Amino acid sequence: MIKMFTFLFAFLVLKLSFLLCSSIDNRCFWRLKTKTPWEEDKDIDCFFFIYTKFGHVKNEQFSGNLDKRLTTKNIHLILTLYFALEEINMNPNILPNISLLVKIECSLLDDWRINSLSSKREEYLPNYYCINQRSYLIVLTGPMWLPSVIVGPLLYISKRPELYYGPFHPLLSSQELYPYLYQMAPKDTSLALAMVSLLVHFSWNWVGAVVSDDDPGYEFILELRREMQRNSVCLAFMLVQQEDTWHIDDGKELEFDSWQMVSFLKNTQFINPAGDKVNLNHKEKPDTEYDIHYTMDFWPNLVFKLKMETFSQNLQHGQQLNMLKEMIEWITGHQQSPTSICSIPCSPGFRKSPQQGKPVCCFDCTPCPEDEISNMTNMNQCIKCLDDEYANPGGTNCFKKLIAFLGYEDPLGMSLTILALCFSALTAFVFGIFLKHQESPTVKANNRTLSYVLLTSLISCFLCSLLFIGHPNFATCIMQQTTFAVVFTVAASTVLAKTIIVILAFKVTNTSRKMRWLLVSGAPKFIIPICTMIQLILCGIWLGTSPPFVDADGHVEKGHILIFCNKGSVLAFYCILGYLGSIAIGSFTLAFLARNLPNTFNEAKYLTFSMLVFCSVWITFLPVYHSTKGKSMVAVEVFCILASSAGLLFCIFAPKCFIILLRPEKKSSQKFQNIHSKM
Repeated sequence: MIKMFTFLFAFLVLKLSFLLCSSIDNRCFWRLKTKTPWEEDKDIDCFFFIYTKFGHVKNEQFSGNLDKRLTTKNIHLILTLYFALEEINMNPNILPNISLLVKIECSLLDDWRINSLSSKREEYLPNYYCINQRSYLIVLTGPMWLPSVIVGPLLYISKRPELYYGPFHPLLSSQELYPYLYQMAPKDTSLALAMVSLLVHFSWNWVGAVVSDDDPGYEFILELRREMQRNSVCLAFMLVQQEDTWHIDDGKELEFDSWQMVSFLKNTQFINPAGDKVNLNHKEKPDTEYDIHYTMDFWPNLVFKLKMETFSQNLQHGQQLNMLKEMIEWITGHQQSPTSICSIPCSPGFRKSPQQGKPVCCFDCTPCPEDEISNMTNMNQCIKCLDDEYANPGGTNCFKKLIAFLGYEDPLGMSLTILALCFSALTAFVFGIFLKHQESPTVKANNRTLSYVLLTSLISCFLCSLLFIGHPNFATCIMQQTTFAVVFTVAASTVLAKTIIVILAFKVTNTSRKMRWLLVSGAPKFIIPICTMIQLILCGIWLGTSPPFVDADGHVEKGHILIFCNKGSVLAFYCILGYLGSIAIGSFTLAFLARNLPNTFNEAKYLTFSMLVFCSVWITFLPVYHSTKGKSMVAVEVFCILASSAGLLFCIFAPKCFIILLRPEKKSSQKFQNIHSKM
């Protein structure tokens, strides 16, 4: 029993000293542990520590490293490196009098080996296992990326370069985390471009993707999505292929002395024996080419692979991939490539309208708005035509707009011109009748002078309508409204003067000397120049402030640019119309009051009806004028000029011409003398 307690006490003392030494300073402290069983088919990463030695070395220096626990999956890496080092050492032109040696570690998963690389402090412990420090130039890691993640931070302080010979990994390209780690495999961003170019070649925009469940897989899908967005290709689904992963705990810092290889590796470029360009600077885009193969099944278990085309990113866009679709026989048994789209392409004349909550490849086709076109398939936005162009009904092309105005060749313009000339000729004919029968009682009783003035103004009214027809210019725009305003003022004021004279002729008595003096002196005739002068002043103010000018409007009539006279100041235009309307209303009011005066030669009834027609036409003109546009607006104004002038002509002079030409027996000299003596 005493021996057992003694043995237990000795064991605890030794164990305590063991733990104490390990916690204080564990340099060169060899910690033994149970070895884990190795699997024959397990991937084991090998770390190659390259260092130099003066003079020539024997092959036994390399064979000493072959006692590692190797597998069929890493032996080719070691033999390849040995072959490369022997070729370099045997060539006196590469490194004269200097040989390259390598230390290989293929079991860095063991904690004690990680600690041995961490720092000098953990390599040495007095009276235990100690080795000499060796200065390494560079460390080769791979092909798995996780061990490189461990060694990278350990090499940070010593600025010792690490060369990773495995496939490119995005995590290892971080300059902040691994400033001295270089990857031999370039970052291949052309693979995504090549795949998307192939999709675009077959017009596929609704595809799925299968990626590996690791960082390279996620990095590739990001690159693929960026290229797909640039080419309007959408990802319908994505399947992640699960794979077994393993993890290594982080190591500690490592201190080495050699750092001169860092700047050399940054600028290293060479051509490998396969003819490929190798660039250790991952920031530069590599020149990558891909061969596209077509697999043909000739017989069960007999497959023939045919090279179809080579994709090269160095060529211009659109020439990177050129492949004959007719050479491919699809699984459907046809040579026509299958479709893989989310929405039917929008034909020219339509634009894509995104569907809410769906990818950009899923859309509806919306017709282009008016005067906008789309001349290609699947356009995102319609193109607006220029101001002097218009879109065809299909919305595929823009055409030049035609110049439009109310011309003499236009059917409407021609009709109005004929009416104006006919009415002018008819008015001139009536004027001739009055001149021929100027001594007749009818002509004398209706104030021959005022009748001549009214007929002359009516001829001018009919002819001024021609200024509104034809190609507008500065002169016609100025003369249109001013001529119309002046001649119509003369006509309306003449009717007003005739109405006042009729009232005075039938209201005057022998005791009313003042009324008789007004009638005999012809004072009512001065109304015409006074009213005309006021209208001229208004027109002068209009022309001096905001005169009419030639304007164009390309939106009134589709496919046409309307040339018209802009009135300049709308307020001045309505002031002129208002002044003209006040004269007409005054004439109508006086004529209406004198309509029941006795006598055969009383024309108050005709004056009343003529002014009623005149006012009705221009009152109707205002709403109709504002409800029309284009040539119709000009035609409405011309028609109102002709209608109001014709109303005055027929209502006032038609009964007189009827009496003069067809009923001369109604002429009464006695009645005329009674009236004329009063006048």
